[in-house]
Amino acid sequence: MISTFADTPEVDVIYKIIFSFHMPAFIFVSGYFAKVEPKKILSRIFPLYIVFQLLRFLLDFILDSVMWGHPVKIDMQFFTPRWTLWYLMAMIIYQLLLPVFDTKNKRHRVAYLLLSMVLGIVIGYNPDTENFMAMSRIMNFLPFFLAGYYEKDGGFFLHYGKQRNPKEAKIATMFLAVGIIAGFILVSRVSTRKLFWGTESFNGGVYTWYTRILAWIIAFLWIWILIVWVPTKRIPVIETIGKNTLSIYLLHTIVILILMYMPFKDMIFNKIGWQLLISVGLTLGLSWDGFERLLRKIAIPYYGNRKK
Repeated sequence: MISTFADTPEVDVIYKIIFSFHMPAFIFVSGYFAKVEPKKILSRIFPLYIVFQLLRFLLDFILDSVMWGHPVKIDMQFFTPRWTLWYLMAMIIYQLLLPVFDTKNKRHRVAYLLLSMVLGIVIGYNPDTENFMAMSRIMNFLPFFLAGYYEKDGGFFLHYGKQRNPKEAKIATMFLAVGIIAGFILVSRVSTRKLFWGTESFNGGVYTWYTRILAWIIAFLWIWILIVWVPTKRIPVIETIGKNTLSIYLLHTIVILILMYMPFKDMIFNKIGWQLLISVGLTLGLSWDGFERLLRKIAIPYYGNRKK
């Protein structure tokens, strides 16, 4: 929601900081909990993608038709994910690739991570991948998915964040976080928010192969910081939000889209107080277990609902 009011220098810096880690961390966690069960996983993800893509087409048609006073034409392209649905497309591709990258050999893991980064850089030179199947974003964020998947067997982040010298890690990451934030403030005028989207092709200006690597480094540093500071004690509210993240992610954009067509939209999207209130309300409301159960019903029965 912050993208709707990122007009001041202060908010712009906050936007860049959030976008520098929130999707990399989300995909890292997705990789951490991923399993090599392509058919079982895809039986849930693929139907979700189709249903929400159709829902977005329907919402766009209704809202645009109401706004213009007559039916409007909607371009229905299933291979071009709408808004946040690129994440589901990414999960589909990642699950199909996971059997190829699945290995216990540490050298092979390092090689696969380096290969994923090479793919993320190569894709940046192709201007035709920005929208089709969200391929630019998918390849850009693949290193985070693989890093998360490999992390579950005692990877770098957990070892140096939780297991070895946790107190020293907290002190180090505290200074690191301050340094990163200070860096964003210093270069805010010459940087761009799109640098962290993973959608832009390299153009020889701001978007280059080395700025993409820099964005990766910043994101991985943030992931380490988050792992170090994640509490080990159970906090019920945080636990509920965490386990129902997918329902929050998919449903909040529908609410925001509807609000953007409301007569009072300017009051909402121009007031940071309203933004924060709605953000907290959506996070808590959409984390209700009922929404997660509803999403689980959208599945291919043979795979998705079969018990082993």
